[in-house]
Amino acid sequence: MYHGFTAADTHDGIENHEQKHLHIRTFRAQLEFLKAHYQVISLGELIQALASGGPLPERAAVITIDDGYRSIYTVAYPALAALQLPAAVFLATEFVDGRRFLWTDRVEYAVSHARHDAVDLTIGGERLRVELKGLAAQKAADKLLRSKLKALPQETRDAAVGALEEAAGARLAGTSGNRTSGNDLYEPLHWHETAEMVKSGLVSIGSHTHTHVILARCAPERAAEELRQSKHIIENRLGIACNLFCYPNGRRGDFNGVTKRLLKDQGFAGALTTVYGMNAQGADPYEIHRYNLGKPMIKGEVDVRLSGLLEI
Repeated sequence: MYHGFTAADTHDGIENHEQKHLHIRTFRAQLEFLKAHYQVISLGELIQALASGGPLPERAAVITIDDGYRSIYTVAYPALAALQLPAAVFLATEFVDGRRFLWTDRVEYAVSHARHDAVDLTIGGERLRVELKGLAAQKAADKLLRSKLKALPQETRDAAVGALEEAAGARLAGTSGNRTSGNDLYEPLHWHETAEMVKSGLVSIGSHTHTHVILARCAPERAAEELRQSKHIIENRLGIACNLFCYPNGRRGDFNGVTKRLLKDQGFAGALTTVYGMNAQGADPYEIHRYNLGKPMIKGEVDVRLSGLLEI
């Protein structure tokens, strides 16, 4: 599992402080390791084998990338193409089609570029004074605010993030629906770039919902609309069938029997979680486990993680 990528050695303020955007040197080294020691197959091949009980290659691996950052095309895709390795990319379609930044990135940017040393906020009825002076305080504030905001009802979160941006005096360009013109780290893919990757035959595209909501926290009607809308946008924009899905957040409790039924009803063939681990033959294709390699690791850690020796 990966998210964003970067070719920069440093970023402004606390941007990318959790290193969600993996450096291209690390990503390229991981790809070379996978190519040397595993048989990298497409996600479609994995799902078909899980659904049918058919065989898989020995040491099969699948590369997956969530959200739809533009760095997938500008940074990661050239490395995938050079090594001819397939990958599945999952788009939050409001992010890509509506050019609206992800709320977590809006929070990180607002905290990192705040014009004040502290802000007073009310989140979910709780009054907070959040210190923002210095990198340590900003990192702590980013962690706190994302935790508080994630716990809000999804219908009220956008307004709460907007209130934070207003209080901080810092807002990512494009959050009102305009095309992005701000920070490259947070920018979404463009459709012509996505189409180019699809045309290569290396990249398959799936849904990550429309507004990056956690499906199990939605009413079934809202969840069904999130799936329908994202699937329609991807198919309409790219002229392809969209039958792959990736759960936002993706932890246990973020999906359930209802969400799986909705996925089947909408024509999705399988779905990825963020639950850590391997997938044995006979595993549920709507509950595929993954390993997060999109972060810096010590020498040999990738091999140990993919061996299944680590449980977290």
